Amino acid sequence: MSAQEQGNGSLDVARHLRYFTRCMRTLLPQQYTSNDSTRMALGFFIISGIDLLTQNATSADAKNNKNTSTISSTDRSNFREWVLSCQHTAGGFAGSTTHTLPPHEYDGWDFGSLRTEPGNSSCSNIAATAFALLLLALLADDVSGEAAFYGVDRVATLRWLKKLQRPDGSFGEVLVDIPNIDSHGENDKVSGSVTETIAGGRDMRYCYLAAIIRWILRGDVQPEDPGWVEDIDVEALVRHIRAGQTFDGGVAESSMHESHAGYAYCAVSALSLLGRPLEGNEAEPQPGPHDSSIDIPYILHFLASRQFEYTDAPSDDDEDEENFFQPDSLSRLSLNDEYPPFVGFNGRVNKVADTCYCWWVCGTADILKQMHSSEGVDVSMAQESARRFLMEKTQHMIGGFSKHPGGPPDVYHAYFGLSALAVLGEPALKPFDVGLCVSKDTIAKIEGGRRGLFRRMYSAAADASNPQTNKSMTTAPQLSTRDLLSMGESIAGCNVNDLKQGETPEGPALLEQIVKRAGNSLKVS
Repeated sequence: MSAQEQGNGSLDVARHLRYFTRCMRTLLPQQYTSNDSTRMALGFFIISGIDLLTQNATSADAKNNKNTSTISSTDRSNFREWVLSCQHTAGGFAGSTTHTLPPHEYDGWDFGSLRTEPGNSSCSNIAATAFALLLLALLADDVSGEAAFYGVDRVATLRWLKKLQRPDGSFGEVLVDIPNIDSHGENDKVSGSVTETIAGGRDMRYCYLAAIIRWILRGDVQPEDPGWVEDIDVEALVRHIRAGQTFDGGVAESSMHESHAGYAYCAVSALSLLGRPLEGNEAEPQPGPHDSSIDIPYILHFLASRQFEYTDAPSDDDEDEENFFQPDSLSRLSLNDEYPPFVGFNGRVNKVADTCYCWWVCGTADILKQMHSSEGVDVSMAQESARRFLMEKTQHMIGGFSKHPGGPPDVYHAYFGLSALAVLGEPALKPFDVGLCVSKDTIAKIEGGRRGLFRRMYSAAADASNPQTNKSMTTAPQLSTRDLLSMGESIAGCNVNDLKQGETPEGPALLEQIVKRAGNSLKVS
């Protein structure tokens, strides 16, 4: 049965495109104000939503390296510049420019060692970093995506990612600087020393985001190759994910917590990414070395149990119980017989139907089905009724999707509404990659961007080993002492006059450090 025949509703592509384009070009409603720190995520939902709704490039367009998206080249360039402006010098990306400063503002001055060092390590977070990398691929202005990750500090980001992993295999969200305690039990104000500490929970979202970052940036670089960075502890991560499966087959932060459909998706998708090939986005996912780490029949039972008949509540019902109307008999909720007209999904037991959980549940089931198809793994989902629920109950008249029937649309549920429809086979959307929750066009750009990143990396290494190249590179323009002092002023946050040689003891050391940071290629006149 085609997707268009699955229910009376249809996907109004033009209306949804207008909704996402309006969100891209104008200010978001005031209700989004508290989400300013997660602006990178909002940007991803908007740009990727437009991408899903934009028709595929024709073969002729691809041959001419032409992008058919409704986002102009100028907009792409501006958005890309904004994403890169959120990159932290110590690795990773911040969620918004309100959490980032110009690069030189990060640098502090350690008076103990008389050297500069990057600070504000807590600006970067794992979610923003994953969304930033996906956004850069989406914003690539050519079909190949060759330059998608130009400007990304791959080595710093991978080193930062490794520091986010705990000994138990879990990942945190951010690194925060905790002041060290002196012998009197007070903050050590003398040296100002701090300890970098992992902050954030141990849930599966961070595991999934870490797997995304690793798959995009790490590649197959070997220890003897340029750009090699020590990998995360993959086996410890797998053990942590395995330990999160609960008695009912779902996945939680640990086996003693409440299971959650969103965590189930993150766990299953993370395992698939850990063994995913670097190339070949058209191929169906295959079982990897870690895919048997969870009990498949149990988690399929958990996923199937998340669907239930959606029934509109009577108009005089309590607003707090809207979308959770109790039928006269619990047997009416059974999906064993003919599917009811509308089927919704929840993320936990006794919760109401929610648009995004149609995605979390169906997406997880789809990954498991594809990866274990040879074993006959499948789960019965009321796809026709689920599609009808999305089309007729949460698809909004102005575009987008609402969280619950009757609510306003928001970019989060608007995107996951499209994602759910893509999994259900909606023909008006681009072919979809369930593991990374983006179009397969975007996956191709990620792969192209990774190839371009490594090509530049190996080319730079070859140039560095070429004496003739090194000679030409060391021919640098002369800079006056005044220019160097101005650089020191911006780095140290001091008045330039205080840094002149002889006036402060740290001045000469700072100047020396500036020259070293410039690659010893500056000539002081």
